[in-house]
Amino acid sequence: MTIEQTRSAFTGLALFGLACLSASGLAGAHGAPELDDVPEGFVKASITDRPDIQGLSSLILSAPRPGIMLRYTGKESLTVLGTKGEALLQFTRTGVSVNTASPSWEASNATPTALAADVTTSDTSAEPTWVTLSDSGSFSWLDPRLNAMADVHHQADTQKEWTIAVRRADGEVEQIRGTLMYTAYK
Repeated sequence: MTIEQTRSAFTGLALFGLACLSASGLAGAHGAPELDDVPEGFVKASITDRPDIQGLSSLILSAPRPGIMLRYTGKESLTVLGTKGEALLQFTRTGVSVNTASPSWEASNATPTALAADVTTSDTSAEPTWVTLSDSGSFSWLDPRLNAMADVHHQADTQKEWTIAVRRADGEVEQIRGTLMYTAYK
């Protein structure tokens, strides 16, 4: 390597370093962007107790509005009950169907502010109307019982319990239980 090549490489390296230093100064001078309606904390959903049903597994889907996923590989059908005790979802090892007449199904597809009204005013005596949602034994949904924005009042360290009832083919009802915990950002 000649002295001229070394001098060129050194000059290029020095210019690159100065450019990096000045760019970070310019970026820092502008500051962080201003944001409106930033939440003061977050809600975490968790499962605290699962029924002992052969082939049933459950999982919380963490998101701004938590959801739940069930997978079922059992031999007989399993029915998830809605907030008013009505049939909501029917699981088999080969598929999942929804009762579109269920107030809970209507509420799970509503906006967060409309959830409470939808569940309390819907007709729970309607005959079930089953529609296939999945050709596997797995399904995830935004259940109104996990609607953190409506149910937890955003006070530091607020905790609320939730339950989702599951009816076996023999009629026995068991519960998936959990908590919603609001935690303020520190």
